[in-house]
Amino acid sequence: MPLRAPMIITCIAKCQENPKVPRIEQIISAGAATQNLINAAFALGLGAVWRTGDMAYDPQIKKALGLAPNEEIIGYVYIGTPSVPVHLPREQNPEEFFSYWSQE
Repeated sequence: MPLRAPMIITCIAKCQENPKVPRIEQIISAGAATQNLINAAFALGLGAVWRTGDMAYDPQIKKALGLAPNEEIIGYVYIGTPSVPVHLPREQNPEEFFSYWSQE
C-alpha cells in the first residue's frame, strides 16, 4: 500500500506533559494540522488522502520510524497528482448534522 502515491507524509503528534494542554488536545491539534496539510494539497491542485489503519498503531512501525514513547502516528497522508478529475462533494443538508440548543 505505501507505493500507491508518489509521496507519503507520516503525521505524528509529539505529546508533552503540560498542565494547560492535555494529551488529547495535543493529539487533536496534530489532527487539525494534518487536515490543513490536505487542504493545502488540494489548493495546489494535488490529490491527498488521509490513511490510518493497523500501520498507524503497530508498535513495530513506530519503532522502525524511531518514534519516542510520547509520540503517536496521527495518520499517513498520500499525496500525488489525481488520476481522475477531482469531484465536488455532494450537497449536504446542514439540518442533518446540527441541532439548535436553547435554554428557554
